[in-house]
Amino acid sequence: MNSSKGSWSNISMISRPLQTHYSRSKTVMRRAFFLAFLLLALALPTVTGESETGELFAWSGQATMVELSGEWDWNTNISMTENNGIWSTYVDLEPGMYCYKFIVDGEYIFDPTNSYRGYCGGLENSIMRVDSAPKLTQKIEENYLIISGATSSPNENYNFVQDENNWQLNISNLPVGKHTIELQSSTSQSSLAVFWTGPQAEFQWEDALIYMVMTDRFVNGNQSNDGPATGAETEADWMGGDFEGVKQKIEDGYFTDLGINALWISPANTNPTGSYIAGDGVHNVSGYHGYWPVQPRQVDPRFGGEQALEEMVEAAHQAGIRVMADFVVNHVHEDHTYAQENPDWFNQGCLCGTDACDWTERRLDCLFMDYLPDLDWKNRNASEQIISDALWWIERFDLDGLRVDAVKHVDDLAITNLAIQINERFEQTGTDIYLKGETAMGWSGHDLAANAEQYATINRYIGQDGLDGQADFVLYHAVVDNVLTSGNMDYGHLDYWTNRSQDQYVDGAIMVPYIGSHDSSRFISRADNSGDQWNQWAEQSLPGAPQPAAYDKAKQAIAWLLTTPGAPMIYMGDEYGQAGGADPDNRRMFSSILDKNQSGLLNFTKDLANIRLENEALRRGVYSTYQVEENLLAFEMTTADDSTLVILNRGQQTTISSDYDNVLFGQTTQNNSILNIPANSVTILIKANTTIDDNNTIDDNNTIDDNNTPENNSNAGNNNTIDDINSTDDDNNTNDVVIKAKTSWSSLESIRNILAVLVAISLVIFIGMNRKTAGNR
Repeated sequence: MNSSKGSWSNISMISRPLQTHYSRSKTVMRRAFFLAFLLLALALPTVTGESETGELFAWSGQATMVELSGEWDWNTNISMTENNGIWSTYVDLEPGMYCYKFIVDGEYIFDPTNSYRGYCGGLENSIMRVDSAPKLTQKIEENYLIISGATSSPNENYNFVQDENNWQLNISNLPVGKHTIELQSSTSQSSLAVFWTGPQAEFQWEDALIYMVMTDRFVNGNQSNDGPATGAETEADWMGGDFEGVKQKIEDGYFTDLGINALWISPANTNPTGSYIAGDGVHNVSGYHGYWPVQPRQVDPRFGGEQALEEMVEAAHQAGIRVMADFVVNHVHEDHTYAQENPDWFNQGCLCGTDACDWTERRLDCLFMDYLPDLDWKNRNASEQIISDALWWIERFDLDGLRVDAVKHVDDLAITNLAIQINERFEQTGTDIYLKGETAMGWSGHDLAANAEQYATINRYIGQDGLDGQADFVLYHAVVDNVLTSGNMDYGHLDYWTNRSQDQYVDGAIMVPYIGSHDSSRFISRADNSGDQWNQWAEQSLPGAPQPAAYDKAKQAIAWLLTTPGAPMIYMGDEYGQAGGADPDNRRMFSSILDKNQSGLLNFTKDLANIRLENEALRRGVYSTYQVEENLLAFEMTTADDSTLVILNRGQQTTISSDYDNVLFGQTTQNNSILNIPANSVTILIKANTTIDDNNTIDDNNTIDDNNTPENNSNAGNNNTIDDINSTDDDNNTNDVVIKAKTSWSSLESIRNILAVLVAISLVIFIGMNRKTAGNR
């Protein structure tokens, strides 16, 4: 026993130095760990600035000094603080709009991450828009509309269910069609959730077949709203068409039978009651077309007023048809409320096209006519009011897009700012409000280099903060003027310029090809070439019924239009071959009484349009040349899953070799791999294993590589660089990644605050450990 006790005691005595050494090692290790943690935490970057409330301004890049200059106090520049290449500061601002610029090493530049612009003191600046309250965030996932940021149900009229911090609405329970839901809580601004349910939810604007309606010249659905004669020439006066007439054609199924799924209506604003001198200085014309607004937010009673427009749009949506309204941004009529009450909103320019007033050189301030005051988009009050009016029309009448008139005649910021505000108000769920522009360009010759300026000018206004697409003026001049009406150029020319429309425009642009419009002589009369196709007035010889050969040309043109990429547009009456000269004769009243040739062309158009509607490759496919000859063009439209072969032949009967064996359209016969192509024919084929889609599938529609010409096919560029008024804005943008949202900084601040607490705790523990160690000594 004693021996045992003595043995354990000896072992215990021997182990004490080891235990003491081990304990001290753990203490040192703990102290070292806390010291390392403390140093690491203190070394982490912090967010600094004059204050940490207000509006965040930030710029990213390499610089020695960055300052902020703004409208809140132009006399005092604010120094910005750098942290890991990000220069930032906060400024407390009241709700409103403020011009500002960054000063990078003495050079004034725009904010590269903010496209919204405006003028202060005659100089263009970036614009900070400060809201009075935050907006709710929204998204659609699967069958749910998910709203974040609401303190209560964002709309008591719908069955929103709270899920943690979000509110969710099962949209599969809603009726099929279009829905616009106003969202608001006690701590947020009002916003809109716009979306479609059912098959139409899969629609993309590449799927659109657009039909342009000049309302007054379409169908008179209610004679009681017809106005009195204005004193204009008969062909340039009101003829009685109205929105009730458009609605009747929707409900009659005319557009559905024609494969139309988007309407473009001429401007609906109230126009003047009198007549005015035409551009020729001889004839009198009225505002039947809608492009001379006298009221900003009033539907012309001659079109039926607000209720008629509401009902027409509702009927269109029930039929699965989008509605795009024309919107005038360049001018108003002299009787307009704005011209009367705010004369400082308008340019005091010259008359476009007169001596020393070139249409291009003076495009931003010249007047189309002396009774059409030209809006000054440099005036912020004017520009913001016009944008507000555009938003009102979209929201008030549940529109799906705008056709923006005379784009190149307004400052670039008109399009950019309009697009940004439309996106913020209507597109947050992913539903696109299609913005189609009119940037009228001419033709400069039969090669790409000669038309580079045309492409560049059209591209200038297209992009993420811009238009979705534009009327393809270059393609119109290339193929309608030179191939399809005159026959001066062969089908190689047709193929070449069709290819160019795929590789010369901004990536993602949805261009609008067309063969006729309200601004050009009627296609069928141009194809007939009887010598009177350019005449305008009743005292002249105006185009009559075309010869049958003109209808053959029209079939080739319509087949090309409906089978090539883009969102093609049919001008009312072109589907049956409406004759007419130049404006206003190209705007004859729509007719439902057709002769044999017209009926044949209408049925041809219906058949092809519905094939396009049912064939994804024709809507979203990539264009590639299959075979081209002087009077024959065969091309493929291809998606990842399917391809379609289109053969246009304006010549004699011929043959081509092909493995396409399922004829969708045409009288082609096949002998093994040889297709017999009839004269003056259109043929559309798919392969036997190809299925026709239900218009609900989505596929990639990227731009193509040209396989038809050795010419340089690089894109014309989107011209996003902007010369600063005070200095150039050039290479500073290459590495600009600017944080604009407060939330990202808030997250960093939260981490910093947590670390600060941990640092304090570590210090307390570290000091306590040192004291304990000192006491033990």
